[in-house]
Amino acid sequence: MSSLPPPASPMAGAGAEDEARDWAEMPSDALAAVFGKLDVAEILMGAGLVCRAWRRLAATDPTLWRRVDLCHQGDLLETEEAEAMARAAIDRAAGTMEAFWADTFVTDNLLRYISQRAPALKSLQLSLCHYVSNEGFSEAISYFPQLEELDVTFCSLHGNVCDTIGRACPQLKHFRLNERWSILQSEFAPYEGMDDDTEALGIASTMPGLQELQLIGNNLTNDGLMAILDRCPHLESLDIRQCYNIQMDDAMKAKCARIRDVKLPHDSISDFKYRAYIVSSIANSGSDFEVDMYDDLLDVVTEDDDADFDDIDDFDDAGSDGGMYDDDFDL
Repeated sequence: MSSLPPPASPMAGAGAEDEARDWAEMPSDALAAVFGKLDVAEILMGAGLVCRAWRRLAATDPTLWRRVDLCHQGDLLETEEAEAMARAAIDRAAGTMEAFWADTFVTDNLLRYISQRAPALKSLQLSLCHYVSNEGFSEAISYFPQLEELDVTFCSLHGNVCDTIGRACPQLKHFRLNERWSILQSEFAPYEGMDDDTEALGIASTMPGLQELQLIGNNLTNDGLMAILDRCPHLESLDIRQCYNIQMDDAMKAKCARIRDVKLPHDSISDFKYRAYIVSSIANSGSDFEVDMYDDLLDVVTEDDDADFDDIDDFDDAGSDGGMYDDDFDL
């Protein structure tokens, strides 16, 4: 009786098939679906550099760049590198970008660059952007009439900026303007007049369509909050945590009762994304959550703190400000 040959290993066939597969020939719609799952940095520093076909798609499909999220890139990259990445993404969006989110590295010049190339912007989030001035921000915001969401957290804006925002962005529905309430304020605010309703009155007079408002650490008083509640009838969410000039008396409680979601001055900030940057007095916070601004920085520390641009050293800085990510394609 003759013996049968051993069955072929299924893994051997799979390996041969993998070796023969040409990933550059992947259908463009399937490749676009894959790229759509990646963030901006993963495309610019990884997938978008794999081969000519992939580079061509990354450079010429504006739908990949409608939502540009570069939060935390300022912690991983040099300012110039992060800004170059942002400019490359803005260029590739070709006027279709609807959302831009970033922190730390954003400057007046970058905001101006966005304002000149993203007329359809609907969402803008900036955090810890100390290089953005009142003047630069006010100039840029005037170019975003379709903006519906604006988040400005721990930046250096002040004064009449809210009035400027409201007049420039009539469709604004979600507004977050967060500041740090410091120990100095908590000790001396009652005596030194550290109360200011300028921003609150700007919101009340120019943003009647607001549905969500977050003002963590603001210096507004009861008068300012009352003005907002009277003139923003569509509010569904209000966050005034660490607004310690607010006194929640019976009249204020009655005013807030109509709002579905309310967070009050002494409520915990443990769910606030940027809590690690807040210097807080435990006596005022009413929370046992201990804030450490030097540790747990947003829980976004990565295993590779020395991330660099080794993968793109061969690319020229030619043409646009984002040229370090540009390639010459045979399109």
